[in-house]
Amino acid sequence: MTNELKSLCLPELRGKTVLDIGPMDGFYSFEAERHGAKRVVAVDYYSWSLDLGKHFEYMKECKERGIEQKPDQETPNWRPSELPGKRGFDTAHKALGSKAESIVADYMSLEPKTFGIFDVVLYMGVLYHMPDPFAAMKQVAALTREVAIIETEAEVIPGYENLALCEFFETNELNRDMSNWWSPNEKALLALCRAAGFRRVEIIVGAPAVKKQGMRMFSSLLLQVHRYRATVHAFK
Repeated sequence: MTNELKSLCLPELRGKTVLDIGPMDGFYSFEAERHGAKRVVAVDYYSWSLDLGKHFEYMKECKERGIEQKPDQETPNWRPSELPGKRGFDTAHKALGSKAESIVADYMSLEPKTFGIFDVVLYMGVLYHMPDPFAAMKQVAALTREVAIIETEAEVIPGYENLALCEFFETNELNRDMSNWWSPNEKALLALCRAAGFRRVEIIVGAPAVKKQGMRMFSSLLLQVHRYRATVHAFK
């Protein structure tokens, strides 16, 4: 098992049904299958609709030229009729002889009563791309039978750890990516999971220990923000 997988502390997958939301090239989908999941379903639309190679070249060009990106849907890299971003998944699927199912859909449109619910839901690197994170998390909870593995962009602000805070990004302030909307702190992420319908949330990768340095005031715009990638297990 790779270090990346070990860091997720995945539950036992043998004999489980697994839903991978936003799989891109399908790394976690195929690993779930390799670890004995009896059924794996990969659902994506956004990243599969993008020509990812040209998308990242475009982001680099915008950064070098100091110009703001256009929203993905307004660039030539957005081609949902061709699904250029799905080629990596399809190539790996064929090479591995995988039986994982791929569904091109916005997971927010899936109706649990007809689509089904899954023992384990993988929600890796998706939450901070959602304009409405609470609605997104409620949908994840609705599709989960046992546990959801949630990995997301997050942040810690020394001195304000006791507040449930989320930073909103109007354009491309986070990593110069127009598709990034929110970054919660640890308390907000845990609260979001519980409010969405998970009864218990376990921190797997939490906020790094940072020291408060001097006076920080919201009005002075001197808040010291430390960004990291958070991982939690949310149990139904």
